[in-house]
Amino acid sequence: MTPEDILSHPPLTLSQAQREAYFRDGFVAVPGVVPPDTLARIRAKSEEFLDKSRSVSGRHEFFDLGPNHSPERPHVRRLRKPVDADPYFWEVAAGDVMTSVAADLVGPDVKFHSAKLNYKWPGSGELVKWHQDINAWPHTNYSPVTLGIHLDDVGEDEGPLACVPGSHEGPLYSQFGADGNWTGHLSAQDEAKANLDSAVNLTGPAGTVIAINCRTIHASFANRTNRVRPLLLYVYSSADAFAWAVSPTPTSHSGEIVRGQRARFVHMDSRPCEVPPEWDKVGYNSIFAAQKAGM
Repeated sequence: MTPEDILSHPPLTLSQAQREAYFRDGFVAVPGVVPPDTLARIRAKSEEFLDKSRSVSGRHEFFDLGPNHSPERPHVRRLRKPVDADPYFWEVAAGDVMTSVAADLVGPDVKFHSAKLNYKWPGSGELVKWHQDINAWPHTNYSPVTLGIHLDDVGEDEGPLACVPGSHEGPLYSQFGADGNWTGHLSAQDEAKANLDSAVNLTGPAGTVIAINCRTIHASFANRTNRVRPLLLYVYSSADAFAWAVSPTPTSHSGEIVRGQRARFVHMDSRPCEVPPEWDKVGYNSIFAAQKAGM
């Protein structure tokens, strides 16, 4: 569906102005979306998995562990595919709150793509460089949206996601290095072209939902507080968007219709997207690992 088609449908959760801001800027932050009881259960599940990680080392199906991880001091950078790790994460993903926000931004027929729970620990160890998401998991159109839930209050010091307004309407930059290996971020030369000085930090109280279009250039920087900043992320698309490359982060629910109906026709966007690595052959750990060392 086109933005005009989507906006012709009455809003469900977001205001029309918030929807228009999303299509204009490529992102929007909306406070007060997720109910306190839902937040409390998500936080409890998050703490449960951080505790479980104490007995884990090395590569793991669900945990992306940081270099300082130990049983005494867990250091989990990401809980992979949380919708498979615990059924409550899928209950939230497929529930009315999140799918209604997704429908406001991709149209009434909504498809689930993937999920992750990122942790930004105090300090500069979890910096995420400037990048665009769709390069890693191309679709036939650019409807995919990442919806993030702030589990706690997020201000300027917590290392919030920062987005470049209007960059979703600009070029898709290569995220391969000069040596041909995947880096997962823009080159220094492309950063100089990307108007990064205009970036907006997506702050907000606990319960805020942030929405980022798959083409939007974004990053996050150091967490200058003494507490971890968790961010639960769900990716959705319009039902008429179909992945044309292997996903780096597949789940058992990827491709499921979570609201509305299955599409009868595919929507093809003519704007090109560079072909990513063959993730099923080369493997994928996380954006943290890719940006730190390449592949």
